[in-house]
Amino acid sequence: MDLSNLELHDAILLAVHLDPVARIAEICLEYYPSEQSGERVRGALRFSGVSHFNQLTDLTQLENHSWAGNISYWVTGETPGVSYIYLARGLIAVTAASVELVADA
Repeated sequence: MDLSNLELHDAILLAVHLDPVARIAEICLEYYPSEQSGERVRGALRFSGVSHFNQLTDLTQLENHSWAGNISYWVTGETPGVSYIYLARGLIAVTAASVELVADA
C-alpha cells in the first residue's frame, strides 16, 4: 500500500512499542481501510532504522476520544524521513529509514 494514501483520521491509537536496540518503533492502531469503509481494522505502522522518536500525549484525552478516534491525522515522511501522527492533544514524531503498514497486528 502507498502510505501517502493511508487516511488515519478517526483512527484509534492502541499501543506504542519501542525496541531501542533494534531501532524499531511500532504504532498499533485501528483504522478505516478506505473512506467508504464503515468498520475499522487493526494494523500497525512499523518504523525501521529509527533515529529519533518523540511522543507527547495527554492520556486522558486519548481515552476520552478512543471511541470516536483519537488520531486526528498523519503526515508520512519520505523514506527516509519524519512521520507525524497528530493525536487528540498530542503528537508522535518518528524519524526512520523506512515505514510499512503491517495488517492485522
